Amino acid sequence: MADTRGLQQDEIHKKSIATLIQTHFDCLDAVVILANGTVPRLTVSTDYALSTLSSIFPKTLAKNIAFIFTNLSSPLSWNFSQDSVPEILRDAPQYLLDNPIALQKKYVELKNNPNMTKVRTECHRAMKASEQKALEMLVDLFDWLDGLTPQPTTEIVSLYEKSQEIGAKISNILAQMDQASAKKAEIDKFMTALKKDSSVSSHLSCTRHLI
Repeated sequence: MADTRGLQQDEIHKKSIATLIQTHFDCLDAVVILANGTVPRLTVSTDYALSTLSSIFPKTLAKNIAFIFTNLSSPLSWNFSQDSVPEILRDAPQYLLDNPIALQKKYVELKNNPNMTKVRTECHRAMKASEQKALEMLVDLFDWLDGLTPQPTTEIVSLYEKSQEIGAKISNILAQMDQASAKKAEIDKFMTALKKDSSVSSHLSCTRHLI
């Protein structure tokens, strides 16, 4: 979703998602949304993706949707505003994650740097703490997943087909409006030319009478 190549590409993505679900899945266990927890609001692309997917996801799937907010070493770093979450997802579970793999890579770089000896122990402690937090978060996430009731995908496919039908009708109406606008402009141009010709004819007629 929110492909930089344009809305047409987004439609291709949406179609591929619906086709994949229809072909390979009888039910859907969960949808997990990853978002940067350091930004105050959902990004435009994430918000657009949620709105687009909401058009094909039934309301019954709302209980099977969760958020994972990333880049958070502490809840105090969480700048995200709950007001930017769509109302239907306000009660969705929210998990915080600071990617331990990224910290591990950073620690290896510091470990091999002779100038960072003094902070090596502190960095190692922070890395281990991040690993523990990530593990606890995953345990909570899988506990939530285990308690979910899988949702059938038939309604998703049905909603996608309906959204496509509505989109086609809207496109058809817009095309008809464009045609009507073009025709009106053509008629207005003709009427202006007709009035101009009529004015010229009247002027010539008056001139002949004077002669």
